[in-house]
Amino acid sequence: MSKQEELWDENHSRRHSRLMKMGSRVIYASFAKKIVRCAASLDKEMTIVDLGTGPGLLSIHLGRLLPQARIIGVDLSSGMLQIARENADEAGVSNFETRLGRAEAMPIESNSTDLVVTQSSLHEWGDPREGLAEVFRILKPGGRLMLKDYNRAWLSGWKRRLLGIFHHLGMFKFTFEEVAGLLREVGFDEIEGEGRGLALFVRAVKPVP
Repeated sequence: MSKQEELWDENHSRRHSRLMKMGSRVIYASFAKKIVRCAASLDKEMTIVDLGTGPGLLSIHLGRLLPQARIIGVDLSSGMLQIARENADEAGVSNFETRLGRAEAMPIESNSTDLVVTQSSLHEWGDPREGLAEVFRILKPGGRLMLKDYNRAWLSGWKRRLLGIFHHLGMFKFTFEEVAGLLREVGFDEIEGEGRGLALFVRAVKPVP
């Protein structure tokens, strides 16, 4: 990456972080609580990967709610990861670390992770099927995925006209049924969730042999 690209990455990342912080309580806190309920039966010292961590705000919520967990934030932007570390330090969250990588090639050991979470990230992956296969690889047998993204089924009629600019950016890329189909293809089981509103939620489990 050139110095100019690095500067753009850092400036863009900081603007994005400020915007996300403004809506952090609404955007991340409710999903974090769903994750904690899903993780209730897992080991308290679980390993959680926050895929597409961005400025780390979901990880910070999880770090506070699950202080014994090890939380690894993965993102393809080094600028975002730097800001995520700064945000975690500012929040006093010490059980959070970062790794640079793409969804399709995460620097995480196979069968090492109890829970993978990802919010508003799937639609940005270059190859969603390959990314979900990579999630499957790093999860332990019995490990879980919790995914939240924008719901294309919601974007119809007047909503499509009003929010057309966002649609052109590809935010509303999947329906629940499409995500569930990809998860089945790569080997996941116990797939459930919902896709009736603006957001779709999916939970899935890596089967135990």
